[in-house]
Amino acid sequence: MAPKREASQTKDASPAKRMQSATSNQHATASVSTNQPEVVSEHQPCHSDLAPSSTPLTDTLPSTHSSVTARASSPNLELGLQSPPRDVQPINEAAPTQQASSSSSYHPNLTTAATTVSTVVPTPASCVIDPESMSNCPEPLMRCLQTLSTYSNVDTNTFALRHLLANASWGMTTAFDDHSKLLCNPKTNEPINIWILGHISSTWFIKNDEPDNQCSMTILPLSSDLGQYANQLILALSTPALHMSYICSFSVNVFDTGLIHTPILFNSIYDARVILRSKSSMQKLDISYLEKRALILVETHLEWYHQKDDNGCWTISRAQFELQAIYLLQEPCVPEAQKSNKTSIEITGLEI
Repeated sequence: MAPKREASQTKDASPAKRMQSATSNQHATASVSTNQPEVVSEHQPCHSDLAPSSTPLTDTLPSTHSSVTARASSPNLELGLQSPPRDVQPINEAAPTQQASSSSSYHPNLTTAATTVSTVVPTPASCVIDPESMSNCPEPLMRCLQTLSTYSNVDTNTFALRHLLANASWGMTTAFDDHSKLLCNPKTNEPINIWILGHISSTWFIKNDEPDNQCSMTILPLSSDLGQYANQLILALSTPALHMSYICSFSVNVFDTGLIHTPILFNSIYDARVILRSKSSMQKLDISYLEKRALILVETHLEWYHQKDDNGCWTISRAQFELQAIYLLQEPCVPEAQKSNKTSIEITGLEI
């Protein structure tokens, strides 16, 4: 394991009230809060769902150690991962009673009758990996990325974003669980695990040498079409429905210690640089490995939260992706041309 070093933190990734996503140079925001301990579902790849290049006997995916460079010309849509804004309704605070009579004021569009993911966004992304963004990708790694980008396993409730369960809808509240704010499989009422591939653009997990309660992370997806699809999904699942702006965000859970919320450093980071297995059989990494340009697979849930309107009332619902786990597929590979740009500048004949 490499020496521990502080995760990449840039001014652009500094904590903000809301999460950011960009298409070209336009940014928009969204976020969510939670006070429950992070729970990451264990899942084993289904043999029938894996590509021929996988190794079913060990429930693993192909080796990912081959090198690939993150090109500057790759898709310009960035997906932001960040903790909740300050005007999000507390998890244990009830919605105002004067507005409780209208559930549509509080619940996203999926609560309407017969509304599912497929009716909200009828056409999934057509391209999961832009050819120009991975033109120098070795064949073994490309096969692995293709497998991950098209992964679908109903038994473990795990789907690549492009193959999201078509009839998925917001869950229900039962005597044992409240999944009403999570996108679930309607047959099991269990949250769906969504996989998204991308390169890290920036991270923010620590402030003043302590875990920050405004954590954030931005990734550059391998496909601009896929990023647009994610944005359309988030836009359509928000109430009132959002237009023009693009939103795609993740939040990092913190543990609830009772009366005082103490931020806990996110640690569901797994080493998949050689092979991707079930979480229980993989080595964990610390956040120092989440460097800019690193190739990762993020596992998320899709949830919604209340937000105040301009009048201070909880009439707004916003959807977002909630970070569950990170799989490191490849360490950063910086082009030589960009490495040379970071060296000190030699000014010939300088005399002051």
